[in-house]
Amino acid sequence: MQYLWNTVFYQPIYNILIFIIDNITFGDVGFAIILVTIVVKLILSPLTYKSIRSQILMKKMEPELKQLKKDFPNKEEQARKTFELYKKYGTNPFSGCLVILLQLPVIFALYYVFVKNISIDTNLIYSFINVPEVLHTNFLGLIEMGDKSLFLGIFAGVTQFIQGYLSSPLKTLKTKKLEIVKDTNPVNDEPKTFQEQLSDSMQMNVKYVLPVFIAFVAWKISAGVALYWIVSNIFTIIQEWYTRRKLAKS
Repeated sequence: MQYLWNTVFYQPIYNILIFIIDNITFGDVGFAIILVTIVVKLILSPLTYKSIRSQILMKKMEPELKQLKKDFPNKEEQARKTFELYKKYGTNPFSGCLVILLQLPVIFALYYVFVKNISIDTNLIYSFINVPEVLHTNFLGLIEMGDKSLFLGIFAGVTQFIQGYLSSPLKTLKTKKLEIVKDTNPVNDEPKTFQEQLSDSMQMNVKYVLPVFIAFVAWKISAGVALYWIVSNIFTIIQEWYTRRKLAKS
């Protein structure tokens, strides 16, 4: 398993980083981290798009799914109608999870390359890749990539918060009006199911708890890892915005 991990995921990304350091950024590690992160995110972008699209459509389907449960108490009929609804929207509840699972090994490998403080390991470098003669680890003359950076750590947390905010379901004006009506008529308000309460709790953690955790970890490990998280988050924010705009027009 370790051999498979190194051969398929870790070593290729590590060699991409070394190649960029030697041929594109001329020894600058900070800019190499930015470029490698962008390259890997671009490669994964079709999978990421499917995952984001699936999440948005699933949230869009929620009112119809709730109505189905009320209109069709029979489980078999309910399952058939639910399948028809998934077909109508061109998605299913497992596609988003599958896409995320496919991305995880690559994302972990990318993270692991940066967490090792960017050292040269000739045992991992391919024969056709030149070993950089010099490594400039001082990013912009201000931040040492192997040291801790409170500024980059906080910035990583901020970008994670923005990403979590965009990925959470946005309430439309109609939804807000319905909530106001429910507040003024508490008798008609139905209690939330355990699944709905769990979903709300997870959304709250993603929006508020995860950014603090990311900021703390990014600060404690190294500036290189923090920079990777920042670039990755910004890329995902742009992709999330683009996907929402595209679905809104369709």
